[in-house]
Amino acid sequence: EAVQVVNIERSKRNGALAARFYINGSVYLPALDAVIGEPLIEDPDEPSCHVRLRPNDADPGARREYDVTLDTDAEALGAEVARDVTALLDMLDGLTTPQAAVAHLAGRRLAQYERVFGWYLSQNELDQARLFVRSLHTEFGGEGRWAIFAGRLDGVARRVRGDVSWREWIG
Repeated sequence: EAVQVVNIERSKRNGALAARFYINGSVYLPALDAVIGEPLIEDPDEPSCHVRLRPNDADPGARREYDVTLDTDAEALGAEVARDVTALLDMLDGLTTPQAAVAHLAGRRLAQYERVFGWYLSQNELDQARLFVRSLHTEFGGEGRWAIFAGRLDGVARRVRGDVSWREWIG
């Protein structure tokens, strides 16, 4: 079962007269850890979650960060935060199944790429797995770090299917 986490993160640059904070929303899906053999987290914190968002991801008109000064209209800021958190929660609600989370994460390239690939393989969605690995290779195949990604993809393929190398997916 998915776990949603919402928290308020304070900026490191806050002072006596001004403060900045961020609203973070996230979803942890045990199935995405299980598919690649990672230990399951019973009480995940926000950084441990697979999908991590801010209100501006749910609503482009929402802020990425919120500033508070002595002149801030607290009522207006409260209304804005409530509206932005509602949009964030609505988006998080749509990402509580592994299928929805994987569809979202696949578009974010390296965000949880091992889990995305592993999920596709475990569900026998081989065309999606192939498209995903090809897109990663197109984007990062010329970089020195590709060897690291490729090794991890091979490890996932061995664990989930036992018979596949990433090289077979870019053919």
